[in-house]
Amino acid sequence: MDHCFSFFTAHHLPSPPQEAFISSITDMKSFLKVALCGLTYFTSALGQSCQTTTLRSTVPSDSNVALGSYSYCGGTFNATAYIANVNYNKVVTLYYTNRQNESTPLSSLTFGYSSSIDDGSWELWTTSTPVYIDGITELLNLTYRATDIGETYVQQLDLTVNATGAPEPTLAAPPAPYASPQGFSDDITDWLAVKGNPNVFSEAKLAFQRMFLNINPAVEGAVDGVVVAARSGPSYEQKDPDYEYTWVRDASLTMDVVATLYSAATKRKVKQQYEEILFEYAGARATEQNDPDLITGLGEPKFYLNNTAFTGPWGRPQNDGPATSAITLMEFANSYLEDGGDMNTVQQKVYDSATYPSQAPVMKDLLFVANNWSSPSFDLWEEEESDHFYTRMVQRRALVMGSDFATKMGDSSTSATLSSAADALTDTLSQFWDPNREILLYEYGPVLKGKSSYLDIAVVLGVIHGYAGDGVYSYTNDEVLSSALRISTSFLDVYPIASTHMDSSGQVLGIPVGRYPEDVYNGTGTEENGGNPWYLCTAAMAQFLYSASNEYSDAGSIIVTDVSKSFFDYFAPTANLQAGQTYKSRSKEYRQAIDSLHGWGDAFMRTVKYYTPEDGHLAEEYNRNTGAPQGASDLTWSYASVLTAAFARAEAIGRKPYVKHVANMGMEPNS
Repeated sequence: MDHCFSFFTAHHLPSPPQEAFISSITDMKSFLKVALCGLTYFTSALGQSCQTTTLRSTVPSDSNVALGSYSYCGGTFNATAYIANVNYNKVVTLYYTNRQNESTPLSSLTFGYSSSIDDGSWELWTTSTPVYIDGITELLNLTYRATDIGETYVQQLDLTVNATGAPEPTLAAPPAPYASPQGFSDDITDWLAVKGNPNVFSEAKLAFQRMFLNINPAVEGAVDGVVVAARSGPSYEQKDPDYEYTWVRDASLTMDVVATLYSAATKRKVKQQYEEILFEYAGARATEQNDPDLITGLGEPKFYLNNTAFTGPWGRPQNDGPATSAITLMEFANSYLEDGGDMNTVQQKVYDSATYPSQAPVMKDLLFVANNWSSPSFDLWEEEESDHFYTRMVQRRALVMGSDFATKMGDSSTSATLSSAADALTDTLSQFWDPNREILLYEYGPVLKGKSSYLDIAVVLGVIHGYAGDGVYSYTNDEVLSSALRISTSFLDVYPIASTHMDSSGQVLGIPVGRYPEDVYNGTGTEENGGNPWYLCTAAMAQFLYSASNEYSDAGSIIVTDVSKSFFDYFAPTANLQAGQTYKSRSKEYRQAIDSLHGWGDAFMRTVKYYTPEDGHLAEEYNRNTGAPQGASDLTWSYASVLTAAFARAEAIGRKPYVKHVANMGMEPNS
């Protein structure tokens, strides 16, 4: 054993009790250190004694991975590890047993890079992760995957972990609501209006126009059918970050809006414009599928605007892309056929990849999903490889839709394959529910370093993009509702601007929502406390609440359980709904609850409005301290999210012609 040394890393959580505890340790100016062989003790000003076990303090000579030190203090596990720098992409994971002495996919910790050692030939990696909800009793092994070269190095540990310091915290209850907004508001109706006074600014009109500027963008070398992620990159005034690519996911979600517009449009010329764009998109997707430089097959995440694969280092594969692309094109094809379109055209330009591989991408994408849904892949934020709720949801929707669509195409064999895969995938979804945390886990497996809350707006987006309309994890599912509450309120103690609860006219502002509370991405790079709210994430919460209202309206009742009660306590407190009760649509409580969902939906949209600059342009993020736009400018997904939220709101408010009015505005081709 090497000589003893001390180690303690503070970690900030969104939970106030834990934050208060960690801050007290971090800010203490003096402590008592008593060194024993391999052990270090800290005594804090609070009287907390934290024990660290040191295994080594220099790089090993006989392996490529070695645990340096570890401690479990006050519910937080801290550790260091020495990692040989044998390639660029690395995944370092510590596996352990939980409080029940069980090893599960959740009983693992992901380390992150800390510093370089020995002129870069070695690196120090660390973790500081609260694990008090599940507990930790024994370290099993430390695994280092050098993904670029396909090598895995394992250090067997079998080390007992003893808890020291303060008692382990417990899960904090959700906060009390800071407001109780009710019903739809005229300011949001006006902000999203597309008919009426042409001199009144409409964000929906601008979002429509700016979204289409990024479809088939006027950039040298760009081909038809691609969608630039943002107007930020070499060809634009803003150079950093470089988003001058077409991401499979972003493009499909944008084109899904176009498919909605196509279905709603009643002006023939306008409808033909959308139709042409969507067929171009199908052709572009087929081109991507056949690119000879694909590194991970159809899970390749992004392409240059000339539609050739980006082959640099990246988080790949991203297996949600083939699913969302197939969903969009099937929705378009169904609308096209309902409008009298030709079945042979759909076979040749959309579905039949076997006969028309250079034109029709859907069958190929669907079979990829059927064969690869159980394989770990990177998440929609492109940060970590695991089994993700978002990915599973969109994959399931693609398979369910695909089975029906294949039958319509006369392809019973593919239909059966997709149906079988959908059933198998559905059986795995229950593993994402964590009753101890009262949330659907954004992923089932090792979490990103520091992302210990397991909270991520990706769960809400997974429902928005992945719900198949068959009751499986719908907007009103108890577990979904509980998760939406925990996720959205987690940002209250993270973003300083969340303390602004009203706009200048006294209207309630919703919570600024980002990707996840521990986020460090600031729009161009990473920094401590660098994560910001995102326009698309905040709009997603509005859309979720409108859509939940629509689902309750279709059902004609609200059923409250022990799991969902906390959601209603926050978002519909005046209704005073009780667990174990069913409230019919004619009841006062039902009407109050629905009014509250509408009020909070508008409050979240008002937050988007409040932090949108005067010109209406939407970047990727808005600053956590000032609310100023930040990151990539004119993010296509930001505009698409405002439109889809507006569509859900129109349904909730009973204005069915709204989507038609948006669609019939038409667009000018880029030149």
